[in-house]
Amino acid sequence: MRHAQPRQTLESAFDPRRNSFGFLRIGLAMVVFVQHGLAAGGFASAPTAQYDPAVLAVDCFFAISGFLITRSRVQVRSTPRFLWHRFLRVLPGFWMCLVVVAMVVAPLGWLHEHRTLAGYFGSHPHGPFTYLIANSLLVMRFYDIAGTPRQVPIAEVPGGPVAWDGSLWTLFWEALCYLGIAALGAYGLLRRRRAVVGGLTVAVWVVWVLRWLVPGRLPALLAGDLVGASVRLGSLFLAGALLFLYADRVPFSSRLALLAVALTAAGLLCPDGHTVISLPLAYVCVWAALRLPLWKIAARNDLSYGTYIYSAPVQQLLAVYGLHRLGLVAYFLACLAATTLLALASWRLVERPALGLKNRSLPGPGSRAIFARTRHRRRGSSVARVSAIPAQRRGGGERAAGADEDPAGHAVVGEQQQGEQDPQEEGDAVGGQHR
Repeated sequence: MRHAQPRQTLESAFDPRRNSFGFLRIGLAMVVFVQHGLAAGGFASAPTAQYDPAVLAVDCFFAISGFLITRSRVQVRSTPRFLWHRFLRVLPGFWMCLVVVAMVVAPLGWLHEHRTLAGYFGSHPHGPFTYLIANSLLVMRFYDIAGTPRQVPIAEVPGGPVAWDGSLWTLFWEALCYLGIAALGAYGLLRRRRAVVGGLTVAVWVVWVLRWLVPGRLPALLAGDLVGASVRLGSLFLAGALLFLYADRVPFSSRLALLAVALTAAGLLCPDGHTVISLPLAYVCVWAALRLPLWKIAARNDLSYGTYIYSAPVQQLLAVYGLHRLGLVAYFLACLAATTLLALASWRLVERPALGLKNRSLPGPGSRAIFARTRHRRRGSSVARVSAIPAQRRGGGERAAGADEDPAGHAVVGEQQQGEQDPQEEGDAVGGQHR
């Protein structure tokens, strides 16, 4: 008698070493690169639609980040260590980008306009040193430097010059999501996955429904842009988090993925539809990462973060020097070459060395690999329950795997040596547009 095959879930489909999250992230970064390059080079007007491709790419980034960062938080049971890992992944590369833009890119733009660097380091309220200090904590207080860039295809906007690197706005919201997940883990609330994360998701949906149905009657606090951005990006991050926490129950199904695609397409027609599409879009992203056989792409050199943070200033600088007048192909090839070189330098000289420090400080308890040995685990086990119980309490003498998250959210199976690291980091929500 033939037994029915057990239904495959996201948990059983997850292979910590063979998934395509890295491919998706670099692909999404390239979507942002192309969309912004078309506007920066004057080949298309700056996008104004609610769902241009760059905006949708940002949504995907946050959904992927919710899945992977929640996984990291469950793995790394020490809150200080989790925050240390997040610090090392985001801030060193971000700080170096600020330095490169303020000390290399913007001076070249100033030099092209003024034929001298005299005055660039002067007392301008948005001078380079103020740019470095004011924006150092991820809150982008201004985007121009000493009044540059100017004379670019994207015309000046009301209130001042256009941005050198307007894409950096998403990193502040990403950091808030990190802090939220860190707090939930610190108070043990991720173990109560249905009551807490589900409740937060419902609360976000309620705010969205109220903003949609009665837009003019809400208190100013709930109707403001700050809450609007929180609802949009927070709902996407929470959707990814829910998929991870329920991974042992969510089916891994191509039919369900097609339904999610249809729901996402329908949601794009709704006003402020970011919240409507959050869960189906997150499912599409996770399903694609587990289904596509492209796990070797970006497995060793994760250039997605560098591509994101350097593409905009490169595109603006080359437009300042008029390379867009050579045509779309020449402009894009030049932008791609320069961006790739900077992204590679950022990865090898800044990001990867910084990640090498993650296990050399803040010593704490080992963390278990999540989904690392799915085929050998008892069917129906709970992701949150397994990860929350210390190894010494899970049966006689069982050792914790000691696996920590590597840079793409791939679990390291077995004991990880002090200072050892893997090549990628969890999927940070990168990409976007200053708007």
